[in-house]
Formats: sequence, structure tokens, C-alpha cells
Amino acid sequence: MRVLVEPVRDHILEILEKRKADFSKIEESVRLIVENVKKNGQSALEEFISRYEKCALKAEQILVSRKEFESAKVEPEFEEACEKFIERLEAFHSMQLERSVWKLTENGSFIAQLIRPIESVAIYVPSGKKVYFTTLLMCAIPAKIAGVERIVAVCPPNEKGELSPYVLHLCQKLGIKEVYKMGGAHAIAALAYGTEFVKRVDKIVGPGNAYVSCAKKLVFGDCGIDSIAGPTELVIVADESADPRLVAIDMLAQAEHDEMAMSVLLTNDEDLLDKTLEELARQLNDLGEPNRSVARVSLKKSGLSILMKDLNSAMEFVNILAPEHLELFVEDPFPLLTKLRNAGSVFLNDSSGEAFGDYGIGPNHVLPTSTGARFSSGLSVQDFLKKIFVTRVSKEDVLKQGKLYSTLARFEGFEAHARSIEMRMEGSR
Repeated sequence: MRVLVEPVRDHILEILEKRKADFSKIEESVRLIVENVKKNGQSALEEFISRYEKCALKAEQILVSRKEFESAKVEPEFEEACEKFIERLEAFHSMQLERSVWKLTENGSFIAQLIRPIESVAIYVPSGKKVYFTTLLMCAIPAKIAGVERIVAVCPPNEKGELSPYVLHLCQKLGIKEVYKMGGAHAIAALAYGTEFVKRVDKIVGPGNAYVSCAKKLVFGDCGIDSIAGPTELVIVADESADPRLVAIDMLAQAEHDEMAMSVLLTNDEDLLDKTLEELARQLNDLGEPNRSVARVSLKKSGLSILMKDLNSAMEFVNILAPEHLELFVEDPFPLLTKLRNAGSVFLNDSSGEAFGDYGIGPNHVLPTSTGARFSSGLSVQDFLKKIFVTRVSKEDVLKQGKLYSTLARFEGFEAHARSIEMRMEGSR
């Protein structure tokens, strides 16, 4: 954990540069995988599954069978907790649903915006040291609310070619019947281009490792994506009113995600900083393995505690960093909230730990990382909707407004555009 005093802008930019996804070392190998699957389809996909998933799955075996769904057993407390999780997500995301709108002008013309769902979406559910079944819920719920007709799930299998019963149970509960046992760059390519046994989709959502993110970047344009996710991030802005135990446990909770996770404390109170560091050391020792080892590496590589001159300076830092998660553990967070321009998701007061966001308090936890919050938002119903524009120009409007449009067309140098409008003016007289 590095401790700094009021970093200069150049230092902040240096930290950000190191956080950016660097695909230079893997992009060529990922490109070869993507192109191979695009060209050779199912045979290439099966080869890569055998090589990278360490289990040989052929043809129909890649698709989860009815028997596999039926054999997925989960604890009653898991099922009960997920019921509440789904209810809260549905309540929040239902507020985001847009409706088609029509506007009639006084001359009989109208303009409209039609809202239509994307037809097919694939959800990438990461699996490795942990299985992120919450990602499935976070992606599937807004897609269902948007009205997506075909929702597909993909998840890397274990060495026996099996998926987590939690993932299978939730797919059944959500009505997702098309579930594929595959992961990595080859899964992204199969979803983007299709194979003999994997039907292509219109959009891929959900986070993954560097190979998954790089593959999503490469297929974008042939297939829609949500974002290119980087390592997870948390920034805590705290004053003397914050509880150092809660600040420390939230930094630790962030650090246990993976060794690249970033945990940052910004405070104007030196006493809080010192007590938080003491708590971090104590609580880290109390954490069991393997989480302790992961968190220790994360805090050493990307942990920061920074003493700021005041909270306004802290917010300037936040807006440059544009963190995925922001916690405002101050006596009155609302004045700081008015200064906020860039963040994925915000948690107010130290009773509102980011962990609530991960486990379904309401807002989505699929969020922009690596300063992406400067120009994008967390996953929402809008990510699964399209806007189609509709225009009808009446003959009366053609006569009254046509000259304006033809004049503008000629200023841009498009003579045929101008004549197209003027011919309609002549025909409307």
C-alpha cells in the first residue's frame, strides 16, 4: 500500500496510464483465435475448447442439455437470496424502460422515435477461481425488461466439462435455455460469427479476462459489445467522521477481487489515514486463504492512501480518475455529490458499502472501468434497446419549409440533395 501526500496531476496521469488495458502482448494471438473461429467455425471452436478449457467437448456437448439443467441442485438459502436479488434488480431497472414517442406538428408532419429491443444477446459469465453468477443476473434482468427475445449465456466449464449449478439454476429461473460451455476469446468469436452449433448474436455483454476483453474489441462492429472491461476499482473519499474499520474492510473487499484490483483512500484527515492503515494490516491477517494472498498482492500493486489538503481537492482527483466505484464516507456527502462528474456507481455514507452494490441492492454492478466513466455509464435497460427514427413530411411543410432545406444542402455542396427537396416542392404546388 503506497501512502502519498497530495499527488500532482502528472502523478495521477501516470497511475491512470498504468491502469489502462494493454493488449499489445496478446492482441496478435487473440486475433489469430478470432479469425480461425470466424473462418473454420465449429472445428476451430472445439480445438480451442480442448486446448484452453482442458476438457474435450464436441458439437452438441457444448450446449447444456436438459439433463444437466435438471441435475443442478442449489441450497434453499441461495434460492431465497436470489429471489430478493432479482426483485430488487427488477424494481430498479424497470424505471429505465423507454417508450416510443410520436410528435405531430401543426402542418400535419410528424416525427417519431420507435423503441425496439435488440433481437439476440449473449451474456459472458466469468468463471475461474470464482464463478460470478451475479453477473448473469445483472445482465439478464435488464435484457429481459428491455424485451430481448433471445438471451444466451456462456460460461467456461471446469475440467470435467461441467458448469456451476448456481449458473445453471439461475438460467432455468430466468428462462435462459441456450447455455454454452465455453469461454475465452474463442467463445467471443463463436458468438460474434456463429458456428455449426452456435448461432451468432447481435450483442455480447459481461466482463471477462484480458483475452475476453481483447476479443470483444476485435469483433466490435461485426457484433455489438457493452464495454471493454478492465480491472475493478474503488475510491473512498473520507473525512474525520468515517469509521476506519469500515474504510479498511471496503478496501480489502475490493482487493480480494483479483491481484489487479485497485483500492484508493482519499482523506483530509491524517489520523483517519493512519488508523485505516492499521486496520488494513489487522484485517488482512484475519482474512483466510486464498483471498488473503490475492488481496495482499492487490494492495501492494494498486493500493493507494492519499492525504489531501481538502475534500474539494479529493473530488478533483476523483473526476480525473473516473472510478468504477466511489464511496463518499463524509459527514455530509451531498455537497461533494454536486461536484462529481465522473464515476460508475456512488455509495453515500459509510453504512453504504460497495458490497451491497455487488449483491443486488438495485443499480447494476457491470460498470465502466479504466476512466471509462468519463464517457459511459453502467449497464442498463438502454444497452438492450435500439432507437429507430421515423419522419413524415406533409405536402404543406414541403412548401413552407423546403427552401430552407435546399439552401442548407447547397451550402454543404450537395446539389442532388437540394434538387430532391425542390422536386417535392414543385410536386406539392
